[in-house]
Amino acid sequence: MRQQSSSNPTVRVVRWIARIWSSLMAVAGLLMAVVPDPYVVHPIPRSDWLELGFYWLALVGLLLAWRWELLGAAVCLLGLVGHTVAFRVASGTWHVQTLPIIVLGAPAVVFLVCWAVARRQGIAKTPD
Repeated sequence: MRQQSSSNPTVRVVRWIARIWSSLMAVAGLLMAVVPDPYVVHPIPRSDWLELGFYWLALVGLLLAWRWELLGAAVCLLGLVGHTVAFRVASGTWHVQTLPIIVLGAPAVVFLVCWAVARRQGIAKTPD
């Protein structure tokens, strides 16, 4: 397979939208980790640590998608599913938080679409 960047300008633009979106999510995640929350309950329950760990996994997946679109998107989506399952186990209810799933999951889906289009065109993605 030839190493060249995608010849489709639409795919390139959409890929950069997903990259910028994932970067903003990573910065927001870092800010949440660094800036103390005045309303946090000490000590933080283990179930919350597990759920937050899955969110971090989703953020790591978005950053991995910069280089490996399929792997990164899969890791991100698995992190979101893991968070939902962990919340179900910890709380006993299926309360799906749609906003985090949309905000973190949408760029992962966009990365998957870019990967699929590039694969269909037979072009290996290189950093743009």
